[in-house]
Amino acid sequence: MTNEKKTDNKFHGMWRLDKYESFDSTANTWRQDTTRIDDSGYIIYDGKGHMGVHLTPKGYKDFNTEKNIDSLNSDDLKELLKFYRSNFVYIANVEVTDSTVSHKRLSATEPINWGTTLIRDFDFRQDTLILTAHETITGQRLRLRWINMN
Repeated sequence: MTNEKKTDNKFHGMWRLDKYESFDSTANTWRQDTTRIDDSGYIIYDGKGHMGVHLTPKGYKDFNTEKNIDSLNSDDLKELLKFYRSNFVYIANVEVTDSTVSHKRLSATEPINWGTTLIRDFDFRQDTLILTAHETITGQRLRLRWINMN
């Protein structure tokens, strides 16, 4: 129990997305995922067993959302829907073990994800938190590097 509390304290605070990395099984190494360069995001752990994350693709903050929805044609509406689906947000309860952190989602961008759990291996390297997904994402094994903002 003491070990869990100590580990949880390491998570506590706000982290800025540094980069995505994908696993190259041929070279048996992690490389920067070039399809996600300039994506951005933040993750916050409150130190009391809760967290929140928001990930956005390149150009997300510059997308024009001020158009009157009634003036949009079918293609414009599809573009708007695709835009809103391109960000990734969830709020979760957190459980930490020796090597994994579980995010038990309370709410999420996509309602189908509510009540589901994501498990991440974690590693701390100086001011960097590395979270490695257990599931494949778009057919790849991914990890995210987060820089501590505290």
